This record gives sequence, structure tokens and C-alpha cells, in this order.
Amino acid sequence: MIRIKIQSFKIILSDILNQNNSNEKIVPEFYGFKNLITHKINDIKDEIDYSKSVLELYESSKNSLDDGIMFLDFDMNILNFNNKLISLLDSSELSLSKDNKITDITKNLDIIEFCSESVSKNQNEKIIELSFPTRHYNIKSKLINQYLLVVIKDVTDIISLDKTRKEFFANTSHELKTPITSMKLNIEALQNSKLKRNDFDFEFFLEKIKQDSNRLEKISKEIIDVHAIESGQLKVNFEDIQISDLINELKEEFSSILDAKKIKFEYSIQKKIPRIKIDKSMFKTALENLISNAIRYSNKDSKIELICIYDDENFYLNLRDYGIGISDKDLPHIFERFYRVDGLRSERHSGIGLSIVKQIIDVHNGNITAESSINEGLLIKIKIPFI
Repeated sequence: MIRIKIQSFKIILSDILNQNNSNEKIVPEFYGFKNLITHKINDIKDEIDYSKSVLELYESSKNSLDDGIMFLDFDMNILNFNNKLISLLDSSELSLSKDNKITDITKNLDIIEFCSESVSKNQNEKIIELSFPTRHYNIKSKLINQYLLVVIKDVTDIISLDKTRKEFFANTSHELKTPITSMKLNIEALQNSKLKRNDFDFEFFLEKIKQDSNRLEKISKEIIDVHAIESGQLKVNFEDIQISDLINELKEEFSSILDAKKIKFEYSIQKKIPRIKIDKSMFKTALENLISNAIRYSNKDSKIELICIYDDENFYLNLRDYGIGISDKDLPHIFERFYRVDGLRSERHSGIGLSIVKQIIDVHNGNITAESSINEGLLIKIKIPFI
């Protein structure tokens, strides 16, 4: 269309110069062509302005992006990149110049070959995953006109979470299977005991079944809590409670298992401690998890200490056991979801109890920390602000 108009424009100009036609015939076509050219020029100008705005947006935000980005031409010259790319590729600081090649920013042959093939094979979009000893990357390329856009995303945390999820479900399946198998065996033994009219065996196996059912209930509750947390369905119902009443409830709840392991449960509550506004059910769940862990990893004839104090702004609860403790390597991770420590503490443990505790404390705008050493027990510190 533009070519036809240009030819028409030439004829019109020739007619004007030769004065072969009247102005009445020439001028309308001339101005029609002029309007077309003006319209096209404005379109091009709009595209240039848009491209400039996109470029300005990229330049202003490129160093705040979580992904590494670089633009290459088809000769593998680097046209632009952001700081994240440097840190992801562990490269020294690079000053951009027209002589920079991709080999100046990385020596990794997989990345270099990936970029080269994207261009040589004219692959509009291409994705690969690269794994290094400690990191995992997802790399994507896209052809844009005569340029190659490369985006590098660090997916280490995603892969790690996926791995821990799989481990969690494997561990949970095992945990569910163990009490179910135990219950079946105890029921069979109970039936035999009933036939023999042995009342002592009857009560013994009945207690075993009760313990296994309680364990199943605890595992099921943890799974439900995880689902509620991940789906954002964790509902909070704050109420004013007296902390001493809650502690007495917990002491009564754990009395039989404390007696069985000959563990003393000692607690101290500061006088005139105010009522605290918390979700009682959730906070009780958190303390149940903590006390249950303290009992599980404490030796016989030891003790568990619980102290509640306060100041003008916060309520503090410290729970200490004198059990097997946690290593310096594992301690920073114990509140992470699905994390399982090495050694004895990993036995019969799903890896979600303490993460649920932390989530509950977070809901109360509180803070939870842990201090421990191997064979020196564990100290849990909780701080909840008064509302």
C-alpha cells in the first residue's frame, strides 16, 4: 500500500512540476498521501516511545529482580545484564562494553552451548535445568527479533522443598503404618486373652491399643494442621485466658506418660500474671507439641521445667528439658516445615510438629527461639505480646 502511494506521490509531484494538471485534481491526492505518511510516522513514534518506556522500566528494575537476566546478539556478544546474573553465576564484576562475550561472564560450557544452540537452531523458546553441587538452576531463552533473552532462575529452594515434601509423605506413611500394625496385633492378642479369661493381659493390650489410637490421632491432626496452614484456612479465635489454668490442663494430660518415664514436670508462674489474649486451642496445640517432644527425648528420671513470666509489654514462656539435645548443625532448621534432624531425634518423627508450633506463635505476633547442645537438653523460648 505504501509503495503504491509512493508511486502515486511521484506522479503527482511530476504533474505539479510539469503543470499538466489542475490544482483541484492534484491537491486532494497529495494531502491524502501526506496524511497517510503522517499517520505512519506517528505510529512509529508511538512504538519508539513504548520501547523507550519498556527499556526505562527494565533498566530501573533489572537489579531488583530475583532472576538473572542477560541480552545477547547472535554473535554471543553481551548487550545487557543485571547484578543478579553476576551473583548466580558467581562471576567477578563485569563492566559492560561492546567487546564482552558470553565467555566473559561464565565459563560453564552447558550455559554457553545452550545459548549458542538457541540461536543456531533458531529455537524460539528453550528451557534446561542445571544442577551444581549446592545449587539448581532453571534456564530459559527466548528469541526477540535479532536478540536472545536469557533468564536464569535459582530453583534450589523449590527442589529442596519438593524433596522434603516427598520425605514427609514417606515418613508419615510409615508412621501411620506402624500404629495400625501394632493395633492389629494387639487386637488379636486381646481376643486370645479374652478366650483365656486373663484379665491382666486384657487390660495390658487395651492400654496398648489406646496408645496407638492416640498416636494415630496426633499424626492425623498434624496433617490437618499443615493443610490448614498451607491453604490459608487457619482461623484464629482470640480469648482472654489465665495461663495457669492451661498449664494445669497440660500437666494433667501428660501425667500418665510422665509417671511412666519417671520424669518430673516442674513449672513456675510469676505472681499476678495478667490474663493473655490468645487462641486457646491453637496455643494448647503448640504447647502439646513442645511438651510431647520434651518427654520423647528426655531420659528416665530426668525433669522438664516450664517458666512463665511477664513485663509491661510481653508474656514469656520458657520450656527446658534435659534430654539428648540438638546439634549446632540442625538447631537453626528445627522450625522449618518437614525438616528432620539427624540421629535419634529423627526416629518416629514426621518433621512438621515444630513448624506448626512456629506458625501458631507467628499468628499471635510472637517469637520462638531454641537453644541446645548435644546431650544437654533443649530450651524453647516463646514471647507473646500483650494485646
